[in-house]
Amino acid sequence: MFTKQGLKQNWRQVKPYVIFATMIFFASIIVGAAAQAPVDWLDKQLLQLQDMAREASESSNPQQTMFTTILSNNIYASLMSMFMGLMAGIMPIATLVLNGMIMGYLFGNVADQGVNIWPSIVKGILPHGVLEIPAILIACAYGVQLGITLLRGIFGSLIGRTDPWGKFKVSIRGVIPAVLLIVVLLLGAAAIESTLTYWLVSA
Repeated sequence: MFTKQGLKQNWRQVKPYVIFATMIFFASIIVGAAAQAPVDWLDKQLLQLQDMAREASESSNPQQTMFTTILSNNIYASLMSMFMGLMAGIMPIATLVLNGMIMGYLFGNVADQGVNIWPSIVKGILPHGVLEIPAILIACAYGVQLGITLLRGIFGSLIGRTDPWGKFKVSIRGVIPAVLLIVVLLLGAAAIESTLTYWLVSA
């Protein structure tokens, strides 16, 4: 499982799903940014994020509160997207679309107000996003992979295909190293977001 050959095999199997997840995510950013009018459900998502940030800033130790809140939320959302992907891969795709549209919608609104969005991206997203976004993409990619390979295994068994569960077994073997990688990336992202990003945005 953790051998070099095993990790290479896992990566070869999941790579197309990572590419698919990346395409869905960035397409959703474009769709969110292209919204020409307020979207109620996206506005509600942004309000929830604002409430979370306000609660952290009002705590006795804002940076520590931000770290634990961000880390727990991201790990929960990522692992749920991964394992609920067993249900035909629907939840990880929904997670990609939701996160992408929220990001695009936020920056689209900022741009509509005549504000240059690039400083906000560089200071508010890029420092921790280089770790957080890949973690989300990997989690969702594995979720979609689990769902698709499970369906293939079921249908392959029904039609009598030779070794219908081979790819699903590979997917399962890749889950543990993937979870470890995702947690490490999210730990780093939460640490950066609660320190460097917090300082850059507050400066």
